[in-house]
Amino acid sequence: MRTVLSVYHPATVVTTAVVIAAALAGGPVAAQTGAADGAWGVFGADAGATRYSPLDQIDAGNVDELEVVWRWSARDQGTPPPSGRTQISPLVIDGVLYTTIGNQRNVIALDSATGESIWGWQPGDNEQRWGDIIEPVARSAGRGVSYWTDGAGDDRIYVVTPSYQLVALNAHTGERVGSFGDGGVIDMMDDLRWDERPAALRAGRVANTSPAAILGNTLVASISLHTGSVPTRASPNEVWPMNMPGDVVAYDVRTGETLWRFNTVPKEGEFGVETWLKADELLWEVGTGTHPWVEESPELLEASWKYTGNVGHWAPVTVDEELGLFYVPTETATNDYFGGYRPGDNLFANSLIALDAETGERRWHFQFTHHELWDYDIPTAPILVDIEVDGTPVKAVVQLSKQGFAYVLNRETGEPVWPIDERPVPESDVPGEWTAPTQPFPTKPPAFDRQGVLEDDLIDFTPELRAEALQITEDFRLGPLYTPPSLVEEGGNQGTLALPSAGGGVNWPGGAVDPVDDVLFVPSATRLQLFALTEGTENTGVRYHISFARGAPRVRDLPLIKPPYGRITAIDLKAGEILWQVPHGETPRYISEHPDLQDVDIPRTGTPTQGSGLLVTSELLFSGEGARGAPLLRAYDKVTGAVVYEIQLAGPTTGFPITYMADGKQHIVVSALDEDNIAELVAFALP
Repeated sequence: MRTVLSVYHPATVVTTAVVIAAALAGGPVAAQTGAADGAWGVFGADAGATRYSPLDQIDAGNVDELEVVWRWSARDQGTPPPSGRTQISPLVIDGVLYTTIGNQRNVIALDSATGESIWGWQPGDNEQRWGDIIEPVARSAGRGVSYWTDGAGDDRIYVVTPSYQLVALNAHTGERVGSFGDGGVIDMMDDLRWDERPAALRAGRVANTSPAAILGNTLVASISLHTGSVPTRASPNEVWPMNMPGDVVAYDVRTGETLWRFNTVPKEGEFGVETWLKADELLWEVGTGTHPWVEESPELLEASWKYTGNVGHWAPVTVDEELGLFYVPTETATNDYFGGYRPGDNLFANSLIALDAETGERRWHFQFTHHELWDYDIPTAPILVDIEVDGTPVKAVVQLSKQGFAYVLNRETGEPVWPIDERPVPESDVPGEWTAPTQPFPTKPPAFDRQGVLEDDLIDFTPELRAEALQITEDFRLGPLYTPPSLVEEGGNQGTLALPSAGGGVNWPGGAVDPVDDVLFVPSATRLQLFALTEGTENTGVRYHISFARGAPRVRDLPLIKPPYGRITAIDLKAGEILWQVPHGETPRYISEHPDLQDVDIPRTGTPTQGSGLLVTSELLFSGEGARGAPLLRAYDKVTGAVVYEIQLAGPTTGFPITYMADGKQHIVVSALDEDNIAELVAFALP
């Protein structure tokens, strides 16, 4: 028998106080109305993360008339993050635009009509700690800020620093709120289980990428932890299997007081602890690479829950104001790609957990991947939408995944809206590994991107390229989705080729929903990855780990697999069926101008970029190609997927487009790179 996937706890009654507090917090009680009142008050447009706005001043008939009305440059905001890491989604409230910017996550407030600065906040030395060794994905501008109001003049902006501190700022002045924490700051590192993980490194290993979620007076901040998958120069022990669990800790939004916690890696006596088994003793015999804690604390080796970490929630958390729930999407446990040190299904990794906002009690959970081995962690905010299925109203939550599935669950109970089957999957032959015998496969909607690699997936532009592709793959393991990473053998197997890659499929840009027509839109990329394990190198403290020295093979500098390489998919959530699917982007020049393809009719392939997030309006769907894509923002007909217009930019988009009203005009703002590769905000409106 398999571990139960979805467990429902009878819901306590949502108190009137919680509902009132949610209303005071500025969002609509219903999560599916889209951005309200011409504003953009939360990360995902509304509490349900739909990224939808009902504004209709800009439509298919005039989108080609859009003009740049202001540009704001991050040129003077200190050391810039890497060019693709200004993945921001600004907020617009009462005519003021708020966002994070720059490598240290400064906060700015701009006039939303003119782009003129109102105030700016820069972190001090304390909030800039560990900047040179911080978890690499957190060396970024983050993805924005959070807003809270008591409805009586106490209006606040919350920002999470890269080093995992929570700062409360006065929304009108940018000054710290002295009554919150210690002078406006709380160090959330202090609430993690350091006493239970004696060898876990503190400095630079816990970080943040997404804005905090607020429900009533309760705040939950997303957490990013060092993945521990590949030895790097950051530490001599990057891979050893002890790390900090990314527990969900809630804070009082007024004072910063700790309210409750939920352990994402359960402890003795807690639900799910039985899914963390004892590792094979053979795995600890790794010579001089063994970390001292293995000998100093042998009692920790009795069960993998005692030392395993990660299972954070780096993607945004979504709130349900009506039901009083936080929906927390979790990541993989330590380590990525080799799970021998954590045998078992590993609850609550790779799951969606519904937590009571008042108590932290688990109402239900659903695990999307058992004993995950491919870095298929949940990368994006759950989306709430009310749909009707077979004549029955359903309060649904949609969770997009890297592996190309849209899991549609009843958000009150966690039960699948359409059946999700447990199907047998291939078993690992890596010594000491533990493989889940089955994985959950949704029957609806269909997968929105390619899954697994078989011979039929290989490039076939010409017979010669096809023959070379077949010859190349003789040295690699092919198979369906969830074919495990495999061990590199001298003169033999060179690893497992897989689709999607560890980056997805879908990733941080996520998707969007039109709550009027109940249509889900998903941008995705199709990029081959090689999952090749190697013997643990010196001082890694593990028997096996991933080898990124080997990349996925190519054919004459062309992708080994067929196109499309990027796409946008529209899914009818009432029927669970795909409505349309179009390539996202043009055919890259290295393909269209390849000397072996000049006499070949190549279809539009799309580009293998993750994009930069979606925006849905009354008629249109807006999307950019992301930091490595073309310098434009496309407007699609959301009914057909046809490109209506391409809005030219100085450089490629890097963040989420948003829309709002200012001075009687609908604006669209997106973060992009300028002519000098510096991040900027660009605002468009009609003449």
